[in-house]
Amino acid sequence: MASTPTSDTARRRRGITLLEVLVSCGLLVVGLSAIAALLPASGSRLTQATTEDRAAVLLSNAAAEIVNRSLIAADAFPTNGTAPTLAFGKVLDKLPTLGNLPSGGLASGIFSGLSAAAQKRCGSWRTFVLEDVLAYAETQTSDSPTNSFTRDNAGLGPREFRDGLCWGATLAPRTRPVAPGGKAVLAIVVFKRWHKSASGAAEEPLPVVLTRVGSVYEADVFTDDNDALLRGCTWVLALPAGAADSPRWFRVMSSWNWQTPTGQKKRVVLHDQAEFERLTNSAASGAAATVLAFEGIVRVDEQALTLD
Repeated sequence: MASTPTSDTARRRRGITLLEVLVSCGLLVVGLSAIAALLPASGSRLTQATTEDRAAVLLSNAAAEIVNRSLIAADAFPTNGTAPTLAFGKVLDKLPTLGNLPSGGLASGIFSGLSAAAQKRCGSWRTFVLEDVLAYAETQTSDSPTNSFTRDNAGLGPREFRDGLCWGATLAPRTRPVAPGGKAVLAIVVFKRWHKSASGAAEEPLPVVLTRVGSVYEADVFTDDNDALLRGCTWVLALPAGAADSPRWFRVMSSWNWQTPTGQKKRVVLHDQAEFERLTNSAASGAAATVLAFEGIVRVDEQALTLD
């Protein structure tokens, strides 16, 4: 009788089975699918991070422009004695012309543009935009695009750039009458776009009434028509209930849809809600507060300062 081989070489299988091949392929497909599923989310996060990085650059530029152009001086306020909150720059320059507000007052009584002296120091509209994405023109005779320039009466103007990030600012006096050495709060607001776009970014500010319901606020806008408004992490500009106070920016901490008999509305919770209640006198149930909602806000930076 022949002896049974006992070496490892004799007992080792030659090759792999078809079942093992199929299992390996299945594991590979599952792994690649998981990686592919992460690509859209990672692309979205990368785009958001790029926007935040560009907004930080623009915010730094805006702060330097405001100081260098003496826009935080007392003579930047109109000399009509009312000392309203200044609103200037892209998008926010529309605040004084909003007309009647839901609270019954006029926007021109709360907001004002820069004085004539300060407007001369502002320069052109390009002061308020980030010119970091240059525009090019396609040509039929060459494969390479050519530089695009703006044209004016004198001929060739500066380089054109794509519609992108812009900034506006509000300057609210804390002490009245306004004078050098007085206190004020400067808020610099960065927007995604400075022209009206298909997504609605940078459209005119929308007055919204927030009604106190329990411990939250319910907006008088329908989510079907204004779904981009009052989202979490966005900002609103609250209008004061008293003439002694000035408008102030508040961040929306969270928002959700709420079904009402007339349709879906949004309910929101605001950051520093106790201060919001005091400013708008809306702590009681059923009390109403007026805010201005915007689309396309990237960030808001507030700082207290002393007027020059």
